[in-house]
Amino acid sequence: MKRWIMFVVVLLVSVQVNAQEFSFIPKAGLNLANLTPNGADMRPGLNIGVAGEYRFSSRFALEPGLYFSMQGYQYDDKGVTSKLKCDYLNIPVYLKAYLFKGFNVFAGPQLGINVRANVSDMVVSDMPGYRKRITGSIKENVNKVDFSVGVGAGYLFDCGLVVSANYNIGLTNIFKDAGGLSDSMYDNTSNNGVIQINVGWCFRMK
Repeated sequence: MKRWIMFVVVLLVSVQVNAQEFSFIPKAGLNLANLTPNGADMRPGLNIGVAGEYRFSSRFALEPGLYFSMQGYQYDDKGVTSKLKCDYLNIPVYLKAYLFKGFNVFAGPQLGINVRANVSDMVVSDMPGYRKRITGSIKENVNKVDFSVGVGAGYLFDCGLVVSANYNIGLTNIFKDAGGLSDSMYDNTSNNGVIQINVGWCFRMK
């Protein structure tokens, strides 16, 4: 994990050194997260981090970033809310296209590093016909690395205010092993799906 963080730091620094126009953009916002395909309710959460935008022409830019992101899902089971809290350090690298003034669209790959995986009141079964609720860490059952693609749009106001909305489409199963538990939460097609609505501020460095 430290290697990936250092990679982003070096990338941001090198981009700033070589950029004709470089901006430093701290951001924070709302997550609405789920696993797909799943059918459970979205888990609300927060994401917070920083990006660096290298504007290499009047219309195109490259934006690497580093964010803490609260993900997972929740659902109601017989009046009890069951939750999976699966949080990541996400490292997206977006290609941005400015279409009209500050309006832009962006897309790109994202690497996620799992930092927490807890469940509360989650119904599982470790043998046919037997169900129980568990609460606690399942980090050993979750893949440490997650890959996704993000697509979205945003607007950069003249004052420096940044607003954006995007959807991260998970490409890999987040679970590596059910560990003897055979519940739908360990479905082989449990990929992250996250809607993000962010606000930030653009600090132009040069």
